[in-house]
Amino acid sequence: MTRKLDLSACWNDVMQLFRANRELLLSVAGVFILLPSLAFAFFSPQPAAPADATFEVIYQNFQQFYSDNIIWIVLIGLLNGFASIVMLVLMLDRTRPNVGEAMRRGLAIILPYYAMGVLSGVLTFLGSLAFILPGIYIFVKLIVAGPVMVAERKHGITAPLRRSWALTKGNSGRILMFLIVVAVTGFFVYITSVTVFGLVIRLGMAGDIADTLTTLVDAVLSMLLTVLMVCIYAAIYRQIAGPDAEDIAREFS
Repeated sequence: MTRKLDLSACWNDVMQLFRANRELLLSVAGVFILLPSLAFAFFSPQPAAPADATFEVIYQNFQQFYSDNIIWIVLIGLLNGFASIVMLVLMLDRTRPNVGEAMRRGLAIILPYYAMGVLSGVLTFLGSLAFILPGIYIFVKLIVAGPVMVAERKHGITAPLRRSWALTKGNSGRILMFLIVVAVTGFFVYITSVTVFGLVIRLGMAGDIADTLTTLVDAVLSMLLTVLMVCIYAAIYRQIAGPDAEDIAREFS
């Protein structure tokens, strides 16, 4: 039997998860999210369009850029996905593993996790073909499949999806509202931070140093947002999964 999602309690749980596991989460995110994104930004910079370029030219430039770098983009996506698995293990595994143990467990489930993600994405895409709303609904219904696979050790491809669908029953609207509030707030914080830091950096420095520091700030903020989203998925699961999730919470208190 699922519980009603308390938005305030869920946010408090997000913060508790982050504070309790901050060093471990940031170390994993730094290696598998921050470093690959920085390397890609420095060695494969996005094309700069001239000021008078038309939308068509800009689109063609970006299309060519992504076509030329598709292998690296996919690799970075896989590394980011692995980081998410390891972070979920660190937060939801009752045995409280260290980073090495969490990575070993993450590797053990990486193939079904990715396969489940692909299936979830296909289902969401197919739903989106019917006027968007069904796709959003499916996305929300399957949102805790990853935490289910990790916390409940359901290592099949479809079992975590079915469990997520059941857990979110009666909570879809609350989950969507919570995600919208967090996404909108996170977006404005990100844009404001990048803009302010970028202006400060470019006022104090110039040339390649300013570009490098601006890229670093952007990458760090993006990494922090990714960590936050993983904490949110874990917190939503803990809030709606019932007594088992409460047991997990006590393990980290």
